[in-house]
Amino acid sequence: MPPEIEIILGTYEEVLLGFKLIESPTDGLTNPVKFQLKQTFADNSHAGSITSVAVQWPWVATGGTDDRIFVYDMRTRKQSQIILSHAGTVNTLEFSPDLSHLLSGSDDGHMIATRVGSWTKEGVWKKAHAGRAVTHISCHPSSKLALSLGCDQVLNTWNLVKGRVAYKTNLKNKAPLGFHPGCLSWSKQGDHFTLSGPLTMEIWGIEGANVIRRIDMPAKPICVTWLDGNECLIGLDNGSIVWISLKDKDDTPPTFIPVHNERVKAIAYLNELLATVSSAGEIKVWKIDMETRKLEEIASTIVDFRPTAMGLLDLCQFGNDQPVEQGIKVEKKPMANVETGQRAKPAAPRGFVTIEYEQDKELDAEKNGKEKQNKIQAKKAPQKAEESSEENISSEDKESDDFSDSDSDVSNDHGDWERKPMKRKQQPTPASKGKAKQQKKK
Repeated sequence: MPPEIEIILGTYEEVLLGFKLIESPTDGLTNPVKFQLKQTFADNSHAGSITSVAVQWPWVATGGTDDRIFVYDMRTRKQSQIILSHAGTVNTLEFSPDLSHLLSGSDDGHMIATRVGSWTKEGVWKKAHAGRAVTHISCHPSSKLALSLGCDQVLNTWNLVKGRVAYKTNLKNKAPLGFHPGCLSWSKQGDHFTLSGPLTMEIWGIEGANVIRRIDMPAKPICVTWLDGNECLIGLDNGSIVWISLKDKDDTPPTFIPVHNERVKAIAYLNELLATVSSAGEIKVWKIDMETRKLEEIASTIVDFRPTAMGLLDLCQFGNDQPVEQGIKVEKKPMANVETGQRAKPAAPRGFVTIEYEQDKELDAEKNGKEKQNKIQAKKAPQKAEESSEENISSEDKESDDFSDSDSDVSNDHGDWERKPMKRKQQPTPASKGKAKQQKKK
């Protein structure tokens, strides 16, 4: 029987992919059992690149640059919920181990705790990192604590029972970690967690809240996963994996294992199997030998997408109710074929909708009435053309003043914007003309 795991992969091309280990046909002579990766589903719901993936039976959550979080129920292989809580790219997603909440962090600076099942917001921290972007979240195995990193270079320790920050650790003075620390991850037992810099990896102890192991790396650490409480694997930018064991002495060098020719983009461990994916789209599944610290490749495949995040789904928890596989393929739309010697037909004109308001009709009627009245007056009294021009100029000045007043009224009102009807202007009387001339003479 093949291992009951399914690889969930997010990509730059907005596509969420699923792959399952199955037995491949063999002749039974050289190698009786071989495995291969079969695509199980593909979903293109996001309108932007997928930046984060969280997997916790039976839920799969994905966040992207379109500010949305999609939640899938893998028992039915259907989309269960769309969460619109953030106003920026969703950088990190994490299910609590007790599956009570989904923690999310975004470029808008918000850290949000969403109740699993009802998918309602139960905790919103608008300035989790002084209003700066939240980049990493890792939940403690007890589901009572969580760590978060942001662009303010501060490590926050959250008390999830009380819903507030327990204490903060300033990382600005930690030169090896650089300006953007990463690879935040708790160990299986919750006694240690990791932090990475440009060319270094630090393992912190929770008891003393200090660094117990610091390892220099030949390349930038990209991703990390824990095998147990002491064994840690780090994926590097040069395509290698670093095996670090806390059982070794401090001066013992780590074990370097080449796995890809390009950057190790994501790494995950489940049911004694390790899955890795490179930035070129190469997926590999490895069998781990804990004693010799070696990896044995058992299956691999290449996808035509650029991976961004990965998670592993444990199919053993479904029992006899295995999810139905959906062979959905993402295909590019075919281009329109135009035969030689023929010209492409122009696109048909699209219809449009015009919306008229009663106030607009009244304004148009008033404007037409004024134009007719001016034409009649111009025919009856052509000798007074100069005076009529002066009257028109003065009336235009008054209309411009009225427009500025109405704009100021609307800007001061913070409610819904409403269009105000225009007042009809009165024609100047002969008495007002005489007063205006006397004022000019003075």
